[in-house]
Amino acid sequence: MVLVKVTAKELQIGTPLPFAVYSSTGKLLLTQGYCVRSESQRDRILAAGGFRDEDAFTHRPEASTAAPEVLISTARHEPAAPRANVNYASFTTRTLPKTLESMQVTIVGRTQPPLQADFVGSVAGSALVLAAPNGHDLLEAGLDVECKALLGRKVYKFRSTVIGRSETPVKVVYLAYPESVQTHIVRNHVRISTELPGRLIRNDCVSAGFDVTVVNVSLGGLALRVPGALLNVGEHFKLALRLRADGKLHAVAFNCVARNVRQTQGGLLVGAEFSNRTAETTALLRVHMFETATGSAIE
Repeated sequence: MVLVKVTAKELQIGTPLPFAVYSSTGKLLLTQGYCVRSESQRDRILAAGGFRDEDAFTHRPEASTAAPEVLISTARHEPAAPRANVNYASFTTRTLPKTLESMQVTIVGRTQPPLQADFVGSVAGSALVLAAPNGHDLLEAGLDVECKALLGRKVYKFRSTVIGRSETPVKVVYLAYPESVQTHIVRNHVRISTELPGRLIRNDCVSAGFDVTVVNVSLGGLALRVPGALLNVGEHFKLALRLRADGKLHAVAFNCVARNVRQTQGGLLVGAEFSNRTAETTALLRVHMFETATGSAIE
């Protein structure tokens, strides 16, 4: 069997797969007939690596009412071939994802800096609900705003209007649902949300470690929630984790570089890049991401 890389075009959302998906070593990952349910799930599967038989029948079978079986290899996976360069072209849609990692609101025509807000959700496609940020008193009904929202590899940009505020039982701000949304790919790797405990070890303080939480991870780096100002931008550090992959917990240590630090309601969030990794660690990380993204981790 000759394996070829699965493309995004072949993973059509909502349509059963006409072929099985394998790892680079030929282990079965997804059975024929498995249905990819969202764009984010498709991106995660592609990021985790996937191949098909070159001679596989590519006509898509009729949808089945039975839930397709998902199989995950219990063998160690070799790293997949390098991904192609990311296409950074923008495109315009009329919809936003149901969840967003973070959101920035700028009042049109004002000199105030942008406001950082937590996205709560949408109301039947007619309004967006934001947890009131610091300075939310500036967001008066009728004001035009420019918004930027981040999720996975993409930034969503749009204009809206403040249509109301609520002070009880919690402080929230309502924005009109945008008529158009510009989407722009800004990251090389898909990020998988997680709540993974870790131990941060600074190079200048090797005798002590600090408990942190990994809130998302990709093949290129991760984001950490830290209790205080432990790191400066550009600082090198080590991060010890216990990654679950193939039904086992693996103790691994990553060499990282802090790339950005920002304040959130839960504390400081540090964006870090992996400075180097072994092929074995990369393979474990890839399997962990795939199992987390597809909900197929073996306890």
